[in-house]
Amino acid sequence: MADWDNQPEDETDEAYEEAYDQHRAALYERLMAYADEHDLGDAFLADLVSDLGLSLRMVAYAAETEKPSIGGLRLDLDRYVRELGDSVREAKKHAADFIAEAKAAREEEEDEDDAGNVEETRQ
Repeated sequence: MADWDNQPEDETDEAYEEAYDQHRAALYERLMAYADEHDLGDAFLADLVSDLGLSLRMVAYAAETEKPSIGGLRLDLDRYVRELGDSVREAKKHAADFIAEAKAAREEEEDEDDAGNVEETRQ
């Protein structure tokens, strides 16, 4: 496994982003398949994944820190809160685009469903 924290910045930026995007997409597909298989709602799945993210962050701190401490964990969790806040603020900036895309996808699904129903009626 690559240790992204110890690579020179100019070598990691592009490789990190590429790996991040690839793994994010693969995990997203698996999570959505799991959610479909178990009939989980999107909001419930988001809560589960958020909880897992927090747990994994805590495990990462304990595993990757030479001398983990309560205070160090608390500081790392403060950093995590800031990182999450940054992500939410960035998402808010693009909320209009997201909603437009979501509405377009919903309309496309409805059109496909309507076309399928018309085809079934003809047969």
